[in-house]
Amino acid sequence: MSYSPSSRGHCETISKFGMGLSLVGARFAEAELARIGRLLLVRVALPDSTIEAVVSILNHRRLGEKSKRKWLLGVSLYQITDEDTVLLEAYLDLRAKSDRLIIPH
Repeated sequence: MSYSPSSRGHCETISKFGMGLSLVGARFAEAELARIGRLLLVRVALPDSTIEAVVSILNHRRLGEKSKRKWLLGVSLYQITDEDTVLLEAYLDLRAKSDRLIIPH
């Protein structure tokens, strides 16, 4: 196994099954991020912890102009430790309790 240089991004959405990632200025060749099934090691900083997971690219989009271009990736969790699964589930439970949608009558 070999690792490419790291790239910073944002986790736009997260669930127990996958993530929506946004990468600006990624150091990857376009052919690599456009390859469905490509595996990526992702480190996500949650408010109280950091988790790592290997994810698999499900879909991709390239947006923007020239230097403002970014990747939007839909990824599924491929491999994650039991410890990180517990941290992720605790974060998702906390978010579910705090992000209730209130619709006024």
